[in-house]
Amino acid sequence: MGKSQESKTIGYQDILELRTYLRELKTWHSTLHFMPYFLDANVKRRPQEIQACAEMFEVVYQTLDTLIASADEHLTTLVEAT
Repeated sequence: MGKSQESKTIGYQDILELRTYLRELKTWHSTLHFMPYFLDANVKRRPQEIQACAEMFEVVYQTLDTLIASADEHLTTLVEAT
């Protein structure tokens, strides 16, 4: 005889909202992936500017990777719980 478990109900609207959020993150992720190709190589920049831009880009790119993975994991959990 086990303890009674509460049944959690997840609204379909919650799932759709999370899915929309995930799609937006994926869109930004794809956009950022191609950003280096849009940087004009003919413009003379100081090495410090190039390094700063590269570091900022890397932080944003890695953060988006983490957010996408977390959102996808959360969505999977919600879907399995329904």
